[in-house]
Amino acid sequence: MECAIGIDVGTTNSKVVLCELPSCNTLHVVKFESPKRTDGAGHVDFDLGALEQELARALAESVSSAPESTVSFISVASVGESGALVFPDGAHSETSIAWFDSRGASYADELHETGAAQRLYGETGIPAHANYGLFKLLWMRDHGERIEGGQWLPLGDYVAWWLCGEAYQDESLASRTFMLDMKGKCPAKEILNRYGLDEAMLPPLMESGLPRGTVREAIAAETGLSTTCSVCVAGHDHMAGSVACSLAEQGELLNSTGTSEGILTLNQQPILTEESFSRRLSNGIYVRSGLYSYYASLPTAGYALAWLCDMLAFEEDSFFGPYREGLGQQYRDAYFRGRELLFIPHLRGSGPPRRSVGARGCVYGISGATTREDIVYSTYLGLAFEFKQLFDCMIGDDGASAIKLAKVTGPAVRSTLWMQLKADLLGIEARACRVNESVARGAVMLAAQKAGYEVDLNYEYVSYYPDSERHAYLNELYGSQYLPLSERIASFEGDCR
Repeated sequence: MECAIGIDVGTTNSKVVLCELPSCNTLHVVKFESPKRTDGAGHVDFDLGALEQELARALAESVSSAPESTVSFISVASVGESGALVFPDGAHSETSIAWFDSRGASYADELHETGAAQRLYGETGIPAHANYGLFKLLWMRDHGERIEGGQWLPLGDYVAWWLCGEAYQDESLASRTFMLDMKGKCPAKEILNRYGLDEAMLPPLMESGLPRGTVREAIAAETGLSTTCSVCVAGHDHMAGSVACSLAEQGELLNSTGTSEGILTLNQQPILTEESFSRRLSNGIYVRSGLYSYYASLPTAGYALAWLCDMLAFEEDSFFGPYREGLGQQYRDAYFRGRELLFIPHLRGSGPPRRSVGARGCVYGISGATTREDIVYSTYLGLAFEFKQLFDCMIGDDGASAIKLAKVTGPAVRSTLWMQLKADLLGIEARACRVNESVARGAVMLAAQKAGYEVDLNYEYVSYYPDSERHAYLNELYGSQYLPLSERIASFEGDCR
């Protein structure tokens, strides 16, 4: 049997998934916590040495789970902004600054303060923000880390380099560095010159899903993989996940959920308007050639639920199982009408339209009659309201009528409450795409399609349709209470970028 392996390097967890070819159906999954280090100042880094060890263990387990199989290729997807430096002698950074870590914010802020950010948006397609690779690299340089002679690799490209020894930048991941001339598909020279960085720091671009080398002998010996096994990078995790549910160019959006959540639509040309810049919306080279991604994300989604579960001392299996389903039925029965709290879920800063690493969360409306169930329900409601705000900001009134379907992937698909809230607020079908390990499987599907395999594009899903009465009620609550509170908090916090 011929197989392939998909690797998903995520914020909270990483997965190594063995898939059958040509169908790309899942055979075996190894999941582990993405290794991170946190210091006393709250800085968070991915631990690259520990990540390599976990990946080697997971790859070996995957290979041994199908002893009669041949693994033809590995395809890697990862979080979009973290990266590492690699050097010709094989040395590399020990850690990788987490995408949500705000180190480097001062460099991005300076671009906005001087007015350069809007001009550079026309080149990079993304608004200057601490998350992007350039600002992490500058922070590393200015805090004593060696960068001379090194090459900057986004995290997925770093994993591929570790596997095969070849240094390339995947086009969709390079789009998240703030160092790419997106339309020209070349280094952004003005930006590099501005900060005294050498173009040689950026390795050649590689189209998503194409092979860039084969597994090194040392990796083969440790994992049982063949040295003929090809290594590909499928790019930014949200983009790879969209492949698994066959996102269409028109009439659909992808809502990928996890620690964070995002909205993705596809276009034939990037959207580089003044309005798009002011709303801090991001363009990028999509993983299928000839298309551009239009993307915006919220830093807090599943993270808020994990935070709540821990804070209220829930048993995790209950909180994400029967208890959550009971809340869904209570919502449909209108149990929470008039009991809602207003939860602003800015636990890790805020997303568009007022993107700020300094934004903070808020819960308004607690009284002596507030129950634990009210708090949990209102957390889901706050996430849904924030998602609605992102949708309105990104799609707008003109574009909203063209969107008929929201395809949802990730943990949200297991929550009837979360899914129904999305459908009711947007007033369109919300489809829970039950693709097993959508990012890793999408990574395999992309590489398989580009290699000429006949991939099985079918997947299981559950559709949630809006209820007109709930749609009207929630949108009234959103417009009359949630938005005014969110805007006043933003004003209180000051100038948000």
